[in-house]
Amino acid sequence: MEKVFGIVIKKANNGLDRDAEKFAKKLGITRMQLSIINYISRNENKADVFQKNIEKEFNIRRASATSALKLMEKNDLIIRVPMPNDARLKRIALTSKARRLTEEINQYIASVEEKVTQAVGEEEMKVVKDGLAKISTFFESQDENG
Repeated sequence: MEKVFGIVIKKANNGLDRDAEKFAKKLGITRMQLSIINYISRNENKADVFQKNIEKEFNIRRASATSALKLMEKNDLIIRVPMPNDARLKRIALTSKARRLTEEINQYIASVEEKVTQAVGEEEMKVVKDGLAKISTFFESQDENG
């Protein structure tokens, strides 16, 4: 019996999520906070990071991003820095507390990527990543077009 694509993706995602949640718990943060810290640390030197960037990167709604970021601010993981030219626009920056976690987070993510690559092989990993990126782009364009 052929497996349904959506179910295969969901099961793989659930496995990755459970593993990440277990690791994040050891650090005293959530899986989503782990992901946001990783995203900010990888991108803050390239450009300012704003809430809208996080919404787009994780394909989450504004309310979800607001809630996650407020909790991170409360837990001293991020600060919001008003932009000089528009105080309504706030850049998101990691606190020293979050910065202390970035090396462990980066090592964890690299180790998961390595384990998955070993499980499926480098070529298949590239094909899977490319295919999933195309699927994400397809659904993002569907969202934009109504």
